[in-house]
Amino acid sequence: MKYYMPTRLITGKDVLINNKQLFTEYGNRCLIVTGKTSAVKSGALNDIENILRELSIDYLVYNDIRQNPTVSSCMEAGRLAYANKCDFIIGIGGGSPLDAAKAAAIFAANPDLDEEGMYKSQYSKVLPIICIGTTAGTGSEVTMVSVLTNSKGLKKSIHHELLYPVLSFSDPKYTMDLPYNVTVSTAVDAFAHLLESYCSKKSNDITRSFSLNGCSMIYPILLKLKDETYKPTYEEREILYNASILGGMAIAETGTCFPHTMGYYLSETYDIPHGFACAVYMEDIIEHIHSYDKEYSDKLFDYIGISYDECIETVNSLIPDYDIKMSEEEIQSILPRYINNNSVKNTLGEISIEDIEKIIRRHFN
Repeated sequence: MKYYMPTRLITGKDVLINNKQLFTEYGNRCLIVTGKTSAVKSGALNDIENILRELSIDYLVYNDIRQNPTVSSCMEAGRLAYANKCDFIIGIGGGSPLDAAKAAAIFAANPDLDEEGMYKSQYSKVLPIICIGTTAGTGSEVTMVSVLTNSKGLKKSIHHELLYPVLSFSDPKYTMDLPYNVTVSTAVDAFAHLLESYCSKKSNDITRSFSLNGCSMIYPILLKLKDETYKPTYEEREILYNASILGGMAIAETGTCFPHTMGYYLSETYDIPHGFACAVYMEDIIEHIHSYDKEYSDKLFDYIGISYDECIETVNSLIPDYDIKMSEEEIQSILPRYINNNSVKNTLGEISIEDIEKIIRRHFN
């Protein structure tokens, strides 16, 4: 077994206010990286601004991070932090702002670095990163991963141990007013992290404990979310958040499998939210693992207390009906992306490019 996570993680209600002195450990000036609305609507931005003012920590706000953040916006944020001599970066939001904050921290410490240099890890320092999550799905609070959209419009991840946040806060109250579709999309994203980690060649006893417990925590709430009028209680929001953290801790060690990398294309091309894009292929990995190692598969579903058929039915019932038909030309154009792809190779059992093609045709042809 092996496991490494250098992030100081603090969860629970009012964790920002109750631990505000920790911010003084990282400097006197910071850049807050966030999106246009989520940090404001959740109340997280107001809370952190009040804390920073109370602690006499100067700050700037960069709020131009969109879904599937671009490298260029992260570069702009990072250079803003550099120009204003910021000591650390605070990311507030779901996966997009948190991932963007990580990339901004790279450019803030390396202002002459270009996109290629970032992807090739041609740097040895970043500004300290503090994450404040406002959704329960990404797990970015506890990973060294940042998923960005490059200059070619393709989603591509970066991995570096320096990108682990030094400090992360997880307060379920910031997720209480999330719309139904965001709640579901982020919940199935967390479920995908847990499931894919379990199906990874790099899984071990530690990560499997995260996967087993996280899946058993989330699944009963997924069942309730089949009712579009259902609103999770605070206690359920806390369960979703804690499970998403377990998912992040699992994939931080194991990485993801083919549903994630295949889902990227759906987000890029059809603007499908990341969680739903991954969930489209969840039945495929469930069936693959069940066929590859039924005993291993059964261990997971026995722990949750369901059959693998029930799991597939529940997940599929939560995915919106995307009426997408891919042409033969489109299918053939995207297949090369999955040749020697790390997430494909990371999946237990052998997944050939012919298998990938069959999966795509199953859903979109």
